[in-house]
Amino acid sequence: MRPIKSEGFVLKKVNFRETSVILTLFTKELGKIKGILKGVRKEKSKISPLTFTQGSYIFILIYKKKSELNLLSSPELIYFPDFENKICFKIYITILNLIYLFLPEFQREENIFFLIYKSANLLQKSKKPHIIFLGFKIKFIEILGYGIKIDEPCKCGKRKNLNFFSPKAGGLVCKNCGIKEADCVKISKKEISIIKFIKKTDLDNIEVLNIKKKETERINYLCNLVLYYHSSLNFIWWQNEKDIF
Repeated sequence: MRPIKSEGFVLKKVNFRETSVILTLFTKELGKIKGILKGVRKEKSKISPLTFTQGSYIFILIYKKKSELNLLSSPELIYFPDFENKICFKIYITILNLIYLFLPEFQREENIFFLIYKSANLLQKSKKPHIIFLGFKIKFIEILGYGIKIDEPCKCGKRKNLNFFSPKAGGLVCKNCGIKEADCVKISKKEISIIKFIKKTDLDNIEVLNIKKKETERINYLCNLVLYYHSSLNFIWWQNEKDIF
């Protein structure tokens, strides 16, 4: 079987037996895949460990198999992002973990691939990495098709008192609808305007936004409510985000 030549981000690495690793990658051609890379942990291996480290952007040959694990070979490191501080690196790894958690295997999503690529590049020189992270998460949720709908009411159609946010509907609902839904939370006009700005602004230009820490945390919380509602994950995966903002 002919291999598929691909480039991708290393989302996760697990050591396998004495000399191999199992990698989960996100590639432009195939989306998220899992495969085994044999012999790369041998003492005399010519392949640098950085090539199969979480966060690396690599070239790889993929031999598709019917089993859970594909066969990977000939890895080459294209680059590993060079971050100025620990927060930028933490955000980058958090982004990769979100991809790992919320995307099924073999779901090709070029928009998400380029969103990761752009986020990684921006984070290397960012002065407001928390804004980049918030922008990534809102755009990620939109690509997944979960929301976030801010321009019009999601339920009854009434435009008055749109001060509740519904994770189920993925957007704004009026007060009457909000109090009937257990998962709804209040949302302020300022938070609505911030989300609107992020939705219409490219990540390249998003750092012009000046918002307080509490506002950033709050909007990230709303995003997490949406992701949590649409997932089957039964653990609190967002705990590692508490030191970002």
